[in-house]
Amino acid sequence: MKFKMKILPLLLISILSLFGTTLLFDSSFTEWDVKNEKTNKDSISWAKFKWTNEEINGRYFEKVSMFIPCKVDGVPNIVTFQFDLGADLTCIYEKNYSSFYRKNPKLSENIKKETFRTKKYFENIKIQFGDYTATTKTSLILADYGEFVENFTKADTIHIGSICADIFKNRVLIIDYPNKQFAICNQIPNLFSNITLTDITLDKKNRPLLQMTIQNRKYKVLFDNGSSMFPLITNKKNISDFSSTTDTDTIQTSSWGKIHNVTGKPIEEPFTLGGQNFNSTMIYVDHRKQQNKNEWDLIAGNALFWDKTIIIDFKNKKFGVK
Repeated sequence: MKFKMKILPLLLISILSLFGTTLLFDSSFTEWDVKNEKTNKDSISWAKFKWTNEEINGRYFEKVSMFIPCKVDGVPNIVTFQFDLGADLTCIYEKNYSSFYRKNPKLSENIKKETFRTKKYFENIKIQFGDYTATTKTSLILADYGEFVENFTKADTIHIGSICADIFKNRVLIIDYPNKQFAICNQIPNLFSNITLTDITLDKKNRPLLQMTIQNRKYKVLFDNGSSMFPLITNKKNISDFSSTTDTDTIQTSSWGKIHNVTGKPIEEPFTLGGQNFNSTMIYVDHRKQQNKNEWDLIAGNALFWDKTIIIDFKNKKFGVK
């Protein structure tokens, strides 16, 4: 099976836009029905994700992003969505999805436009991954975003969007990094009943905020599994709270089509995050001007938990690590 996509323009949509533009929250786009009769208190049905590896500006990076293979009603190909808790609204990239119009013009009928507004939405979408089916009446379309894919066959996998925090509202999300799988539950399964849980909060867009403690100072940290390359990232205003050493790394990144550098340096002191202890961790800085006041001080990515399984209870606001 071939896999057709161009990842660089889509990289870091959430983590590098969090200090600038984010998706606009609209309650009409947040009500998802997620069903899976095989997952309950005593058993877990896992869905798979795939890591993407990329060369960026001459450097090779593993585990750049998490992609979920899915089926979408009416689309003949397997498609992928980026797994991205740092963005609030599950969405379809319009240009990517329009790649199917040439072979099936009727698919364009699913795309609607709100009266008196420019916002577009996908009507009555059904996304299937593993044994899960997620449905909603209106799913956000990122108008004119993405890249049209040409000359593909039914054997190709096409990247078309992002699965974001709204799908997990009032549910339990389990991410098993070593086995590249995840589960969505109504309650924490018995398999994880002995895990120590710590309290978290959710921001206004249903995204999990963990507590970080370093030298008796406390910070709010957004957990963003769309941020795979960076263990921790903050803005230039906050970096002096965590490290006064010189930069030891620079990564050129792309966010919404704009290229800029992110610099990294080691954190000098041990710290706790989500009930876990960390030492010798890198922290990166987004040097762009912050456009809005956020509800958090840093962002934590997947790199801190690559060898772990994490549990995020969105309903009871708990976080655990196994």
